[in-house]
Amino acid sequence: MKLRWLILILMVLNVLFYSWRQGIFEAWGFAPDSAREPERTLQQIQPDNVVITRKNP
Repeated sequence: MKLRWLILILMVLNVLFYSWRQGIFEAWGFAPDSAREPERTLQQIQPDNVVITRKNP
């Protein structure tokens, strides 16, 4: 019986963690720190001119 409760608690904690990571609790002031760096985009010089090529072995 204890194992059932442990599994249930872990599942609830998992759902809460997933919701927090998705920003669902952001309206209440609970949200993870953003890992984005928008200032990097502003520092780019002509980013549209970048061409990604594939290296052939």
